[in-house]
Parts: sequence; structure tokens; C-alpha cells
Amino acid sequence: MPGVLTETALLSAAALRLERVHDTFGFATTVDDAATVDRPGPTGSTTHGGWTRLTDAITEPRTVQGWLGRIARATGGHRNVAASYLVLRLTGCVATPLIAAYLLEERGLPLDPPTTYVHAEHDQFDVLALTGGRIDDDVDAGAVALRLHRVLAPVIDTVAANAPYGVRTMWSSVADRLGGPTVLAASLGGLDPSTAWRRTQDVVDRLTDLGAPIRRRPRLVEVPWSGGLAVTSVKGTCCLKYVEHDLRPRDAAHSPAAFCGGCPYVDDGVRVAKRRAALERRPS
Repeated sequence: MPGVLTETALLSAAALRLERVHDTFGFATTVDDAATVDRPGPTGSTTHGGWTRLTDAITEPRTVQGWLGRIARATGGHRNVAASYLVLRLTGCVATPLIAAYLLEERGLPLDPPTTYVHAEHDQFDVLALTGGRIDDDVDAGAVALRLHRVLAPVIDTVAANAPYGVRTMWSSVADRLGGPTVLAASLGGLDPSTAWRRTQDVVDRLTDLGAPIRRRPRLVEVPWSGGLAVTSVKGTCCLKYVEHDLRPRDAAHSPAAFCGGCPYVDDGVRVAKRRAALERRPS
């Protein structure tokens, strides 16, 4: 009908709106779109040119095993670190636009495995492509959780079968990985940080209802600075970055830079001071 947008056009419009807020909130709507930024698109339905359809990641263990092996080689052969990074990075790729759409627009993106692709560049997942499906209006936390669980649960099970890293720990990392985009969406979208945080924790609650054994969660930390009061998120579960540097958790006290910015082992005073300094350096 004239004047009625197709589902593809609605997806493209949503991608542009979200990307204008922050580039990590955007996504491709066809694999050709993603290829225009020097990334080749897939041929057929399996891995090609760095692209993988989520159906294949869910149904073919060798797909996840390949990802795990690639990341392990990049982390000095530490398969537990590789498992941690794989889950965190894949969650970030698929969940960041999903959480942004949920918080900023109260819409649910169609994370349907047959029409959803992720692009792996070396040991990172750098682009999400949603090539079909319908955007849902007035989506609730349960719908967002269901989309995430359907994609991540089988991947986590495959990783657990191929690396010395527990299912509970990986699901706790999923909860952690939702914290960053929540804080960013609240900051850039003019949302109340506490309200946005509660809404994302509602998603985590629904994940546990679906059977995700999340035992630790991220938390908000306030950062006072000259422009007011900002917030940052702190993980509940360590990502094991320190293992790459042959360190131990206790080394966070004197070598915090060797740990990730949201590491639970880093003292909050150090974290707040670093974040405050970054905020004060920003142009007004």
C-alpha cells in the first residue's frame, strides 16, 4: 500500500535512529549494507567471509568451537579466558542494539536466528545484521529476555562443553554485559539512570525465570564531577583479563590498568577517580 513502510524499511529506520544516538546501538539490515564498510557478506546460510548466521551458531557446535579456538589462540592458549571473552563479546554484539531499542524506544528488535547474522573480525564480533523480522512495539522485559536466551543458551552450553568455564559464570557475564549499554543509553538518551538500570535488571530477572543460572550481577557506581553526577557499571564477575598478563586478582591493588575498567577486583575509589578524570577532559 502506498505510504505504508515495509518491515525492511522499518528495520532500516530503526537502525539509523539508534546509530544516531551511538554507533554501537546500530545494526545492518542486509549483509550487503555491512559489506559496504569493507566487510564481505555471506554466501548461502553458513559461515563465509567472517559472517555467521545465528541458526548455525545454535545448531552447529563446530561453529562455536571455531570461534573458541580463534579467541584461544589470541589469548595465549587460555581456553577459560577465551570462553569468557567469547560470551562477553557475542552478548555485546547481539544485545547492545536490543537493549538500546528496549530502553530508548520500548521496542523489540527481531533477533530471529534464521535472519540474524554476526560478523567476526579476528577475535571480535563487530557487526550485527538483522535481515528480516518484525519490530515489536511496547515490548516488555520478558520478550527481550526470551530473544537473548534463545540465542545465548545453546552457545553457552557448547562453550561449557569445550572449555573449563562454568555455565553459571558465563550467564553472570551475560548480566554484566548488559550494564554498559544501559548506562550509555541512559546518558545519551536523557533517561534516569536508576530507572534504566531497573528495567535492564528486569530483563535479567526474566532470564533467570527462563533457567539462566545467574549468580552475580553488575552494579551501578556514582561518579561525582564538575558537571553533576554520572554513573558507571561494575561487573559482578571477572572476565579473566588479568590471566593474559600472568597476574592474580590481588594485583589489582597496584596494577589496576592491567584489569578491565569494570573489573570487580579494582577498588571503587580508583575506578571513580579514573572516570571523573575522563569526564573532566571532555569538551563542554
